[in-house]
Amino acid sequence: MRLITTKEAAQLLNVSTACIRQWVARGYLKPAAFYRKGKRQLYREDHVLEAERARRMTRQRKSTEPTT
Repeated sequence: MRLITTKEAAQLLNVSTACIRQWVARGYLKPAAFYRKGKRQLYREDHVLEAERARRMTRQRKSTEPTT
């Protein structure tokens, strides 16, 4: 289990740090720990990758649903 920062998570997935923060706000990803008196969040690398897989699956399902 490796802990990574918001910036490292964004770099790992090739997205912006704002995207990672949005995932947290929307409940797709939860911080595993905090540092610097609770101001900075750390995430488990495997949780970041799993959240990205889940988001990709959701987008694929939405794009294949018929529109009415």
